[in-house]
Amino acid sequence: MRIAAVCLLLSLLAAVAPAQASVAYVGSSASSLGSSGTSSVTMTVPSGVVTGNVMVALVAQNTSGLPAVTGAPSGWTQVLEQDDGNSIGAAVYYRVATSSDVAGTTTYTWTFQQSARSGGLIAAFSGVSTTSPVVVSASQANSASGSYTAPSVTPGVANTMLLALFAADSSGVTMVNPAGTTSAFAGSTGAGPNGIAIGAFYKSLSASTATGQVQSSGNTSATNIGATLALQPAAGGGGGGSAASGFNAVDGYLSSYPATSAAQVIYTKLAGTSFTLNVAALNSATPTPGLLSPAYVSGTNKVTVDLVDDSDGSCAASCTGATCQAKAALATLTTSFVSGDSSYKKGLSFTLANAYPNARARVKDTTNSPTVYGCSVNNFSVRPTSLSVTSSANADSSGNSATATPTVKAGSSFTLTATAIAGYNGTPAVSAGAITANPSSAGTLSGSFGAANASSGVASGSFSYSEVGYFSLNVDAVNDQNFTAVDQGAGGCTADYSNSLVNGQYGCYFGNSSTSAYVGRFVPDHFAITAGSVTPACGSFSYFDQDGFVTTFTLTAQNASNTTTNNYTGASFAKLGLTSWAGYGFSGDTATPAASATAPTGSWSNGVAGISAKHQVPARPTSTPVAPASLIVSARPTDSDGVTTPAATAVMSAATPVRFGVLALGSAYGSDLLTLRLPVTAMYWNGTALVANTSDGCTGASLNNASIALGNLVQKPGTSGTFSTSVVSSPTLASSWSQGSGTILLAAPRMAGTAQVALNLGSGSTDTSCLGWAMASTGSQLAWLRGKWCGSGYAIDPSSLASFGTAATPYVYLRENH
Repeated sequence: MRIAAVCLLLSLLAAVAPAQASVAYVGSSASSLGSSGTSSVTMTVPSGVVTGNVMVALVAQNTSGLPAVTGAPSGWTQVLEQDDGNSIGAAVYYRVATSSDVAGTTTYTWTFQQSARSGGLIAAFSGVSTTSPVVVSASQANSASGSYTAPSVTPGVANTMLLALFAADSSGVTMVNPAGTTSAFAGSTGAGPNGIAIGAFYKSLSASTATGQVQSSGNTSATNIGATLALQPAAGGGGGGSAASGFNAVDGYLSSYPATSAAQVIYTKLAGTSFTLNVAALNSATPTPGLLSPAYVSGTNKVTVDLVDDSDGSCAASCTGATCQAKAALATLTTSFVSGDSSYKKGLSFTLANAYPNARARVKDTTNSPTVYGCSVNNFSVRPTSLSVTSSANADSSGNSATATPTVKAGSSFTLTATAIAGYNGTPAVSAGAITANPSSAGTLSGSFGAANASSGVASGSFSYSEVGYFSLNVDAVNDQNFTAVDQGAGGCTADYSNSLVNGQYGCYFGNSSTSAYVGRFVPDHFAITAGSVTPACGSFSYFDQDGFVTTFTLTAQNASNTTTNNYTGASFAKLGLTSWAGYGFSGDTATPAASATAPTGSWSNGVAGISAKHQVPARPTSTPVAPASLIVSARPTDSDGVTTPAATAVMSAATPVRFGVLALGSAYGSDLLTLRLPVTAMYWNGTALVANTSDGCTGASLNNASIALGNLVQKPGTSGTFSTSVVSSPTLASSWSQGSGTILLAAPRMAGTAQVALNLGSGSTDTSCLGWAMASTGSQLAWLRGKWCGSGYAIDPSSLASFGTAATPYVYLRENH
């Protein structure tokens, strides 16, 4: 009873279980294998083919025009194409026979891009799945050898038909059967090594495991191509088992399908770098579908996997919606599920050349009706590997030249440009302080980028730099940490800048991958002057034409925000020389100063220079005296880059008085027995008259006795002896100077007579007094004190008459009593 029940159950199961057809060889045909080159091959459908049989075609050519095949007949699906990159190319196609093929006279033609020795064959089989005939295929090109090799494949399905196809650069060859196979066709053209040999061999497989390589050994050595196909039986051929309820795509790093939606991620990808996705055929379990069981088997190449831009979120909202389905694919491939995939198709390879902040996988399966759709649970970003940075401030990429142009004023705007790749629409940022400066005192880089243009991947922004010189941007100083935002919350990338995979993940961030070229040259925006003190040339005042009064003030190089530019220092980047009076652009408010014989002094340190400049007082009028004036000197220095002050600025905090002066030399008379005193008086024009200049504390120091000319000695008539006098050596005129006056002492001659005296205020060896003589003397360099003693101008040295023993002497004899 129990045995009968078991037998009945087994018979019922056998009745409902689908019968699996046996794949069988039907026949083959080949093209004409002539010795001449041809640009096409034509094959006739093998005899005995009936509707539903599957035909596999191999076409090959001995050619350098690769890939060889340029055209296939309608209704044939390409399985693979293989060439060696040099001299041989082959392609494999399949077709499910229709009623038009059964007459045995139908022909099909393939075309090549060149005319060369060519060949083709068709092998036909029955019992093959008409929806998914080729369950797996592979091919390889082999260097010259007598063993022609086809690669191993793993059918993943039991009871398939193994078909090995070969093509070789040779002629007169009948290929040797690989072990365990039956020959469907083997033949070759003539023309020796320029010919082509082709062959097809088959054998039935019971196991679904790897086949191992298939070799045809003992042939003529030649470059060859081998291809291996597994034809799956018709049972279950429409898809095998139940249709999938949906699909999901996850990262190719995930070797097994995650159980939770949170773990079903696709990690961040790099533009231009290949990556893989795994696609899961799902059951209808809720709330989280799992892998379909038993294993889903689709029709051949019936599953399409697209990558789409889902920035609008339409595919996340409804994968089957019209908006999502209308999206153009960024990349696409077709694939097939076989039983060995266990409903989890792995290793689907993609490469996206552009960047995308929000991409998603979209899957469509047309194996069954209706079509099944699915979108990846997780979206992902495809980011650039790096940013390259350029600038409009590009005077010298090495950052060394102190003269290169163009220049940019510190604090003024210039442009930085960050370039990624097409598709990048992010907004780069600049990390604070991530710069290297030359000179070494780094300034502050301010500004921001705008969003990149997605069509070019280029972002630009207006920036300013606070210092003088150059700066370069350190690695990753310009960066984007937000472009991969869709992945950051889901653990789709690591919080770094890595372009290397670690546990399937890249870094979330990217920036400039190398230090940028130096940006610059930056120069100060302007100079600022801080007024200082003034030291008059003659105590509390200066004379017109006198050299000269001294101003001390501070120069500061500043940026547009009036902050000191510390790098304006040294011999290179401080371009304003401090020892040239002309470089300061000095001017006066009431008169114009002139350069002193003494050069200015000063030096730059950290953008600041303390200056001491001596000035010659404005030119002295020579015809008419002028009233005392007050003078304020201003400066507007300009360096070789054109940096200057906004306007002329006073260098002194108070005005300095300027006077029109003369030096008077008085006449004197006295006893010939006594030293005679000639008064020397400094005077200035007070606006109405020449008055004593009691404030003169400077003139006496220049009045050496050598500047006194003494001559025209005349002895009083009627006296005997020789009249003679001289300038007393001590005290000197200089030592006697006090409160604007001094005395020339002439020695007592002890004889009556007269002598003429002049003071040489010029620079020559004779004076220019009214005496008109040529008495030797040394110039005292006091030309600004010449007077109008004769003639028409204030350009005459003072002179006087010394009289000894004259009748007008008020004393007969002078005696001191103690």
